[in-house]
Amino acid sequence: MDKLQPVAWMQVHYKDGTPTKFSKVQTWEDDIPLYTHPAKTLTDEEINRLWAESHEDGIAIQQGFTTQQHYFAHLILRKAQK
Repeated sequence: MDKLQPVAWMQVHYKDGTPTKFSKVQTWEDDIPLYTHPAKTLTDEEINRLWAESHEDGIAIQQGFTTQQHYFAHLILRKAQK
């Protein structure tokens, strides 16, 4: 497997830690490398399971979502982040 390469470099302000500069190349030895995060895809089976879960009686409303579609979207995003 190829080693991941940074897509950019970031310099931070030493007193408060806020980013001060972004660059495509490393300028200073202490620049922080930034990488992309590969998107995770879900299988049809996982999506179908989440759809069924989102339609369990009243669970979306109980958890504070306005619709089951809203809850379903939340489930997909949460699963894709794992």
